[in-house]
Amino acid sequence: MKVVFLEKSHNRSQFKCEENSLTEYIQKQASQDIKKGLAACFVIPDDQDHVIGYYTLANESLDRTEIPEQYQKKVPKSYNVPVTLLGRLACDISKKGSDIGEHLLLDALHRCSKISKESIGSMAVVVDPLSQFAVDFYLKYGFIYLPDSGRMFLPMKTIDKLFK
Repeated sequence: MKVVFLEKSHNRSQFKCEENSLTEYIQKQASQDIKKGLAACFVIPDDQDHVIGYYTLANESLDRTEIPEQYQKKVPKSYNVPVTLLGRLACDISKKGSDIGEHLLLDALHRCSKISKESIGSMAVVVDPLSQFAVDFYLKYGFIYLPDSGRMFLPMKTIDKLFK
């Protein structure tokens, strides 16, 4: 499965996910966000260029008090924490039970790790899970739940260990 940057040639009209907001995003909003520089969108197309899964990445920063205490010590008090937001990750309902979600997540984490070393500093990847299913999914990969914000946090050092 090849993950590529979303192009106009990719057919998104038939994409359907259990979470309506994720279906609507890829069908109606993703191209606009790319044009405005608000997010990058990566997709897995099938043989006919239909999107069967996707994720988005964007820059984000958190107040240092929002991250786990053991990581706060590494950030000067006057700094915000640069992170990469994994804003959306979704698979087409027809592919439920396949490993596409895991493949997308690992591709996103690898991409974030590479970018943080080569071009833009980032201490972690952050997600905003939309359901308990999503929380459970991210917990399996080492994300730390941040109860005050409902977000989840995965330090870049942990990600880097995955790809050594």
